[in-house]
Amino acid sequence: MITRCFSRIKSVGWAVSLLVLVVSGPTWSQETGDLETQPTLTVADELDSLEALFYAIRQTEEEASDINGGPEDALRFYLDEESLHVLKQFSRIAGRILKLGNDAPERGELAARLALRNQQLDEGFARRFERLESRIAVKHEGLSALSGLDRALLRAQIDSMDEQRIRYLEYMIDVVDVRAALNFPAGTLEQLANRSLLYYADERLGSLQLLKAQRQALQSRLKSPSSDPSVQEALLRAEQLLALDVAWLGRIATQMQRVGLDTTRVKRAIIEEQTAISFEMVDLEVFNVVIDDIYSKISRWFTTEGPDMVLRILVFLGIVFLARFISRAARRFAQRTLDKRPGGMSQLLRDVSVSMIGGGVMAAGFLIALSQMGISLAPMLAGLGVAGFILGFALQETLSNFAAGGMILAYRPFDVGDFIAVAGVEGTVRRMNLVSTTITTTDNKSLIVPNSKIWGDVIRNYTSQSMRRVDTEFCISYSDSIEQAEQVLAEVLAQIPEILPEPETVVRVHRHGESSIDFVVRPWVKTVDYWPTYWTLHREVKLAFDRAGITIPFPQRDLHHFHHEPGDGTEAST
Repeated sequence: MITRCFSRIKSVGWAVSLLVLVVSGPTWSQETGDLETQPTLTVADELDSLEALFYAIRQTEEEASDINGGPEDALRFYLDEESLHVLKQFSRIAGRILKLGNDAPERGELAARLALRNQQLDEGFARRFERLESRIAVKHEGLSALSGLDRALLRAQIDSMDEQRIRYLEYMIDVVDVRAALNFPAGTLEQLANRSLLYYADERLGSLQLLKAQRQALQSRLKSPSSDPSVQEALLRAEQLLALDVAWLGRIATQMQRVGLDTTRVKRAIIEEQTAISFEMVDLEVFNVVIDDIYSKISRWFTTEGPDMVLRILVFLGIVFLARFISRAARRFAQRTLDKRPGGMSQLLRDVSVSMIGGGVMAAGFLIALSQMGISLAPMLAGLGVAGFILGFALQETLSNFAAGGMILAYRPFDVGDFIAVAGVEGTVRRMNLVSTTITTTDNKSLIVPNSKIWGDVIRNYTSQSMRRVDTEFCISYSDSIEQAEQVLAEVLAQIPEILPEPETVVRVHRHGESSIDFVVRPWVKTVDYWPTYWTLHREVKLAFDRAGITIPFPQRDLHHFHHEPGDGTEAST
């Protein structure tokens, strides 16, 4: 029996091969090595081949009725493919007859021959289509009893049979269109196509809704900390089936439009599932339905959950405003408390402490407000931790400035108002934070120096101590009296009130220079009096030396020049 069936399949294949030779192009001759042109089949020849194909398929189908199992599935799938080919060729032959024109003498005869196949076409393909649907239903019933690879293979077989079913519907409607153009009477295919499209649309819509519910349940299970790894695989499969259903619904909607059926439900389901809307889905009626549905959902939400949500929002805003008020009060209280102890900590530490107190109160209030909205704080805090870890790598330079700011905060090498020299600049510290320090130079330029540059360099703080020593040097000529110069310097120092009696001022002969005797004068003053004393001391010493006749020499060098008198051989010097 199987041998006979497959011999019939061979005959069907020959019939199909003859039928597809519609317009043959040039072929290569192996004997002559030249291009040859085969004649084009006429419409009458194609009709003969189509009749032969009808007969061959019917004979094969009758002989295959006793075959079961895997061979039957393969044979039925093959026959369905050939039947689809027949439907396609029927439409193409009808199209060729239409192109002959009404005045062509052979058109009536060819159309009559084709019309003789109407009833045979309707009966045969209606029967095969119904059997295909029955086989799909049987396969679906056996799907639940399988698992693993066997289930995947059966699922793939069902998908391929579903693909055949939608192609049946597409080709049936093509036949319906060309038969209407030839004024053929309506047959079973018209009714079958309409009924099957509606049934198939309902089936796919139900499948789509079921898969969406399954996807939502799987996503909920996936959020559980103890979720099974297979849940992720099941979710991926559900997404794939959803995409397949949406694609098939799109093809179904196209065919329903061709036969004049209402596609509102189908297009609405496609729009709700798809992220991108195609041009075919643009339908004013569909969008009106979608908008009405959205409006109904919003109205229902406001009726059932709206009052509770409004109350939660009001509570959230109330807690946030209360936290803001408490934060400001805490800032003011901390500022007043720390201002009473100005020497206890640096200005940077005071500013940071006040900011942290206010920010901590505000952050705590915000978290409490979020908890009142029903938001779980644990995942949020975990997410913030991960985000902080990632930002730590991205903001390494900024974090190094924060670290340096923390070290400055802890060790207090300088404070706001101190005159410092660091990172190649000198000036008064005007502002400090954990990232940078603002320095105003003596010529009134503002420099913002990153804290990492400051902490990694030598810091010179000129105003951190209450007293400073004024280091100066004064020179007298070698011909002047050292005792007299020391007396004059002592008198000048005694006349400057900013110089402190303790520690004792140092006046000493420092060195013998090339052209002068150098004195060092090192009085002690308060830090705020450093520069006024420095400038006053230099002025008064010069005036006092002038009054005493003490010379501050210019640098000089003695040169001895030797030369010979011409002719006498004697040596003269100057």
